[in-house]
Amino acid sequence: MHPLPAIPRLTQVDTAVVGSSSGAVAAALSLKSGGRSVLLVADRSFFGVETAGRLILEAPDIDRSDPLVRRAFPSPGPVFPAAVKHELETALLEAGIPFLFFTRPVGILEGASGNLAGLLLAQRTSLFAVSCATVIDASAHGVCLRLGGIPITGRPGAGRAMQLRAVCSGSLPDWEPGCRPAGTFSAPSKDGPRDFLLADFELPPIRTELPRAAWEHAARAMLADRRIEITAEILTAEEPEMIGGATDALVESVDNLPESAFEPAPGLFAANRLLPLHPDAATRLDRMDSNVALGRRVAAFVLGREAKQTSEPVTGVRTGAAGSGGFRFAPAFLRNRGAPLQLPELNYPELDCADVLVAGGGTGGAGAAIASAREGGRTVVLELQHGLGGVGTLGLIASYWFGNRVGFTEELRRELAALDPTGDSERGNRWNTELKMAVYHRLLAAAGGQAWLGSFAFGVHRTGDRVDGVLVSTPFGCGLVRTGCVIDSTGNADIAAAAGAPCRVIGAAHAAVQGSGLSPRDPGHHYRNSDHTFIDDADPAGVTHAFVNARAKFRDAFDTSPLADTRERRQIEGDLEISPLDILAERTFPDTLVTASSNFDTHGFTIHPVFAVAPPDKKPMQAHVPFRCMLPRGLDGVLVTGLGMSAHRDAIPVIRMQADVQNQGYAAGLAAAESARSGTPLRTLDIRALQGRLVALGILDPAIVGHADSFPPAPATLERAARAHPRSPLELALLFADPARAIPLLRRELADSIGPDRQPGTALVLGFMGCAEAAPILIEQISRMDWDEGWNFRGMGQFGASMSPLDTACIALASTRAPDAIPVLAARIRTLDCEAAFSHCRAAALAGALLPGPAIAAALHELLGLPGMTGHAQLDSLQVVRSANANTTETAARNLALREIYLARGLFCAGDIEGRGRAVLETYTNDLRGVFARHVRAVLHAGPAGAAVEAAG
Repeated sequence: MHPLPAIPRLTQVDTAVVGSSSGAVAAALSLKSGGRSVLLVADRSFFGVETAGRLILEAPDIDRSDPLVRRAFPSPGPVFPAAVKHELETALLEAGIPFLFFTRPVGILEGASGNLAGLLLAQRTSLFAVSCATVIDASAHGVCLRLGGIPITGRPGAGRAMQLRAVCSGSLPDWEPGCRPAGTFSAPSKDGPRDFLLADFELPPIRTELPRAAWEHAARAMLADRRIEITAEILTAEEPEMIGGATDALVESVDNLPESAFEPAPGLFAANRLLPLHPDAATRLDRMDSNVALGRRVAAFVLGREAKQTSEPVTGVRTGAAGSGGFRFAPAFLRNRGAPLQLPELNYPELDCADVLVAGGGTGGAGAAIASAREGGRTVVLELQHGLGGVGTLGLIASYWFGNRVGFTEELRRELAALDPTGDSERGNRWNTELKMAVYHRLLAAAGGQAWLGSFAFGVHRTGDRVDGVLVSTPFGCGLVRTGCVIDSTGNADIAAAAGAPCRVIGAAHAAVQGSGLSPRDPGHHYRNSDHTFIDDADPAGVTHAFVNARAKFRDAFDTSPLADTRERRQIEGDLEISPLDILAERTFPDTLVTASSNFDTHGFTIHPVFAVAPPDKKPMQAHVPFRCMLPRGLDGVLVTGLGMSAHRDAIPVIRMQADVQNQGYAAGLAAAESARSGTPLRTLDIRALQGRLVALGILDPAIVGHADSFPPAPATLERAARAHPRSPLELALLFADPARAIPLLRRELADSIGPDRQPGTALVLGFMGCAEAAPILIEQISRMDWDEGWNFRGMGQFGASMSPLDTACIALASTRAPDAIPVLAARIRTLDCEAAFSHCRAAALAGALLPGPAIAAALHELLGLPGMTGHAQLDSLQVVRSANANTTETAARNLALREIYLARGLFCAGDIEGRGRAVLETYTNDLRGVFARHVRAVLHAGPAGAAVEAAG
């Protein structure tokens, strides 16, 4: 037995409630009002799966005597899903009950006496624990019951037929198995209020040889119609399983169940459809009033027990069955931690095996799975959401900005056009999100692949330097899937991080990240693009808050997107990193698999010095994406696609376009299938042969196959770049790419330059390269300038400079670290006021980090102390929700927070007078936006000297 590293403990409570239903919320509220502490965890992005999740808009005969039911459905008329979700979340916030979305138990903690001692929770590939004395399992399929080893048996009389409700426009679709109208309603759309239909589609029984985790994918692959606007997240079906041995006969009503049925094991309570009920009685739990009543009754039963928190040490973890161990997990990001738990080695049963396992069925993962399955290998794709396609389907960004629309992307256009021959679908620039999601399902099913929806990877098995298995959490249990190759299409490098590959996250160097969106969703309006917050995908509390805040912002919408559109996440450190210099200098590679195309759609501010000297414009660029940037350093058996690949954060805007990531995913699927089939390590695959396949598919231009690496630049090329005036982005990129050879050339150019235009430009470049001889020219330049128009944070539509000319000169001067720069920069900082733009404050803060000392510290201390400069942390979800607005591109809150954090960090590094900088940073360690919390924690951990080094790059 090999003990795991200490598992962080999130909290200690009396009871943990598990589930996404209204009954789970009711149970938590009853427990809290009864004086118990409680944590609620849900594997969906909302509560109310039996109503909002199934598109139940009206409940004319519902019993509204319970205040929670009355709050969600105040009248017999239509209530949109967004409103139901918002009311359930707000009820929990007002009661002070903590809750987490996209989190699922993967183990039951056992104390020394054998009693239940808590839950082991997983959010993506991070593990953390909650200590508790009792657990209420209100999950749809009894995830805790299964982990606890409770016998599960077939339910007599239950069938396998399923039904899917959808919002439709126009006429009712023709559907041979059966489609019946379920009502009409009026909803907002892009053209104003419109009438829409609700339709219930009958789905044929699923093939029994498929694993249950694949049933929903098989069902959704059957249905594709352009009149479908929105499909329900939850399928309606009889629960074919139940707790075994609880009673001798099925019970006709929940009210008739003995209390002993609710506690199949000591401390573990059931509040779901696995109770030993007649099928009709179990189905009645799909009504909100019945579900809430069940949650209240089970909570009352728990309250009748002695109230106590567990304090005994954890000695074991129940995972449902015996199995193998030796697993690895990614580090968890939690703000407030209790004492960590030391757990023994975890053992999980083997669920399945696959030649290729794809983690994440989004923009890159869906195509990767289709490509792999077409190669004949057994392919399984894990997708936490209820459908495939990622940001282009459930994320609602149903339009290409840039990207080369060739190869697999062109195939998708043809498939969509065949099903929806309208102008947008035919041209391929916009699409019906539900239809594209259905196309992915159909193509994967036709190729023989499986999608396990509602499922995610939470750990890996590694033998030597190779990943050969993935731990999978499904709604029906968890275990190991053995695999020949893994494609990490999580967009967050989850698999690579769990396997121990080096990865990059926001640290002490900067707080720059592209803005995130979570959009309103209305029928008839498929394209919604937003940018109003920052989200760290590996932050359980921050992700939860983002959904809660979005539903408060868009409470009048029909619904909100179930997928956060984050444009920048955790990345691997690969065999090669794509740099913005590679893109600007048009670098070629021998192992290019995809050529991406976009302009620098930065959704925020840049950090690379090349963009300080030559700000990015709206001109589209081509970027070759090599195979090596998909390979985690020191790890075999894993390919990383999309946002998780190895790239400088300022290069991501050009290589993240949907059309290109779709093609990259398809290329990864071919490579993984070949590696799994032949047993060839990924690094020794025949790249030329793979490129030939991609040329044949139209993904790769034939001319690229003969490319060699164009770096390092030839001496004559570098000399021309040093002497050029003015210098183009290409020439600047060449110089910044090779500073060791460029600096002597630029020093000579600085000495030989004549005229006001030549010397400042060269001094600026030398300044960013840390050369002190540039300081006198920069000082003279700054002395002749007043504060110009600065830049405040902008996400959506941000192109061009994110700092002013004076900001640029000040940062270049500070980068020289010349002593003569100190009084000049300190004087400049003292002329800023409380209306100072973020870019000016950023320049001041970097001066403090690079040139610490009393003069700049005093100036920063005064600036940070001005009215309105502090107090912008978001620490309370309820407070944020109550002040929410409907702006889809909101920037003010982020700008004020960025300004405050950067000034505090600069003061902290410069010589923290009265501890003012540290105090601000410590406040932000608990900010609900994980990007900010991570950054300030890293700064505090590095200390003033360490953070200053990070700022220098």
